[in-house]
Formats: sequence, C-alpha cells, structure tokens
Amino acid sequence: MNENILIAGSSGAIGKEFTKFYCDDPNVGKVVTLSRKTNDSVHKKIQSIEVDYNKEETFENLDKLSHLESISTIIIATGILHTDHIKPEKSINGINPEGLTKVFQVNVFGPILLIKKLLPLIKKSQGVKIVFLTARVGSITDNKLGGWYSYRSSKSALNMMINNLSIELQRANKEHIVIGIHPGTVESNLSEPFLSNVKHNIFTPKESVKLMTEVIGKISQKDSGKCFDFSGKTIAP
Repeated sequence: MNENILIAGSSGAIGKEFTKFYCDDPNVGKVVTLSRKTNDSVHKKIQSIEVDYNKEETFENLDKLSHLESISTIIIATGILHTDHIKPEKSINGINPEGLTKVFQVNVFGPILLIKKLLPLIKKSQGVKIVFLTARVGSITDNKLGGWYSYRSSKSALNMMINNLSIELQRANKEHIVIGIHPGTVESNLSEPFLSNVKHNIFTPKESVKLMTEVIGKISQKDSGKCFDFSGKTIAP
C-alpha cells in the first residue's frame, strides 16, 4: 500500500523540497501540504489545505482528511527566527513580550496544537513517524554562546513537547515514532541575514532534505523522543 505523507509549512524553503521529494517517490500515494496559502501545484499526488498556525480555528480545515485511511509520516517544517519587527536578542535587554509570544506561537504552540488536531488520523494509522524541525541551538547543554533568547528557548520547549508526545503515543502504539531533526544551516529566508557569519557548511534546501530523509528512513522505535541533526547524530538535551 502506498504511503501518505503530510507536510506542514510546505510553502517554506525546506517544506517545498520535502514536497518535491515525496512527490517523486513512487512509494508515496498522497502528499498533503499545509500552509497559509493553498498550493497551486497541479501534481496529482498533492492535496493542499490552507492552515494558519497562529489560528487554531483554521485547523478545522483538516477535517478534509477524513477520507484518508492512514498517514505514514508527518513533517512539521514550520519555524520562525526573525521578522521585519522581531530580531534575535543579543542580550536580555532585547527581550520583549511581543517577540517572545510570536516566536513561541510559531515554533511551539502551532506545531503541538496541529498534532492534537491530527490525533484521530494518527490513532487509526498503524505506525506514524512524526518529525519536527528543531535546531541545535535548542540544546541546553550545547549552549556556549548565549543570546537568541526567544528562539533558543522555543526550540528547547519544542524538544520537550517532542519527548512528551513520544511517551504518550508509544503507550497507545509502540509503532509510533516522534523525533526532532536539525536541518543544518540552510539557504532560506530564516537564515539569510546570518549566513555571512557562518563558518560551517551551508546547505541548499535540496541538500538538507536529502540528508534529513535519509535519517527519517533509518529511525526506529528506540529513537523516539530524541533529537537528531541532519547526519543522524543525536543532539544533547
């Protein structure tokens, strides 16, 4: 039976590449894409649904998935580091309620509320891989530089959500797997203002997705609740 894939954040640089990757996979039947604007692609595999991750009421659009018998993989590729009005804080003086709320809304609240809405589909599936895009800077033990209070903290909170969700879902079905994955530094709107300071490898979205899908393909039940980087290396909590 062909697998069904769901990609949240499909309009972003990484989400688009995940969509292309799974549309090209002959083992995939349906690719459900979620974004604030419906995908205008005419690819026969795509079912595009409009969802605003800041507005839980728009998750009701996911009722359109009632025809699906199961889902194999859910990829949450949403995330925010900065906007025109929000900048990563260099010190505690840069923290403000508006920035904190926005970053946590997109990076933590939206993703976990989305999974809450998808629970009926997850529960009727035999075994689902749920993959959240996280970031190495969310590791508390790996933090040696400080700064970026909102972004770092939101990813740390997301990592706890991943661990919690893994425990709950595996109680019901040991076949379910929940992980976080760090995509590396990727050429995108999220990272563009900071690329000139990067000393390590910078990936294109296609390169990052190729590496991440290799990791996703190899994970098993023993990996559930953990966070990995694009090479499959475990990220410390």
